[in-house]
Amino acid sequence: MFKLIYIFLITLTGCNLGSSIEASTDTEVSSQIQQSSVLNNEEIVSVITLDVKQAVKYQNLTLRLLAVEDSRCAMGVECIWAGQMVVILEVSNESEEKIEVKLIRKREPEMANAFGYSLLLLDVEPHPKKGKVIQLRDQVIKLQIAKAT
Repeated sequence: MFKLIYIFLITLTGCNLGSSIEASTDTEVSSQIQQSSVLNNEEIVSVITLDVKQAVKYQNLTLRLLAVEDSRCAMGVECIWAGQMVVILEVSNESEEKIEVKLIRKREPEMANAFGYSLLLLDVEPHPKKGKVIQLRDQVIKLQIAKAT
């Protein structure tokens, strides 16, 4: 009887050791993933606020807001679709080459590229309100810009 209990305890101890080794291995793997994602994010990312009245210089680019389409669900209204934001920017480089870039944000922003930079639309302010028309001159956009890799 003691032999049977002894074998049972050894078996349980062996099972517990195996699972604790797996748990420590999983912890090591997840910390490596976090470290590698931190190492991959060494690029410089900037957030820029822009309105129609100004042109913003960023490194060797000049950004100018041309148009905003904001079809997000207005505050105070129930909608079946969340809507989207679409922004048209004029981007020029130091050689004075100009291109129009269309930035779209539905649930998540879609990345656009211009002259070696990646652009993401973060927000358009103010948020639409029920019964209020917002003019382009009153809108401000927030975008993220980074050197494309």
